Amino acid sequence: MLKRDAVKLAPQIFLKTVNIMNILKTAILSFIFAFMLIASAQAEDAPLKGIKLGFGFDRGFGIVGSLGKLKGFIGNDGVSVDYIFNREAINNADIKVPVFWYVAAGGYGDWDGDLGVRLPVGVDVGFAKRVDGYAEIIPRFRVNNNTDFGLDFGIGVRYQF
Repeated sequence: MLKRDAVKLAPQIFLKTVNIMNILKTAILSFIFAFMLIASAQAEDAPLKGIKLGFGFDRGFGIVGSLGKLKGFIGNDGVSVDYIFNREAINNADIKVPVFWYVAAGGYGDWDGDLGVRLPVGVDVGFAKRVDGYAEIIPRFRVNNNTDFGLDFGIGVRYQF
């Protein structure tokens, strides 16, 4: 009787272990990502200049960071990295805060094994000193596990050091 109960409980214990491992993996990668951004900034003459860190929603809820033209995200659904190749100011007399639009190219990987390329198009709005918000529409192409096109979105808030 005990042997049957143990066999029935084994899949449930395995699923709980997988969920705990995913949470740990997300936390560890988030700390590594933040450490890498800070460490790379220490090598410059002006430490932390140009680094932005914050929270947002892209590959799930997570940490967003940027350094120069590179933008990265680690969330509870996966990770993404983009290179901003075009960024221009939106000049309008009615707009009192700095607003920029941008186009980037990059890739993503989800914790379930999906990999793909993406082309974010977004807007940055500086709404307070050293704080900005962004919103983006992200066409994506998954290259494995049932190849398909899709449309994602991202939104977040960052603090510039």
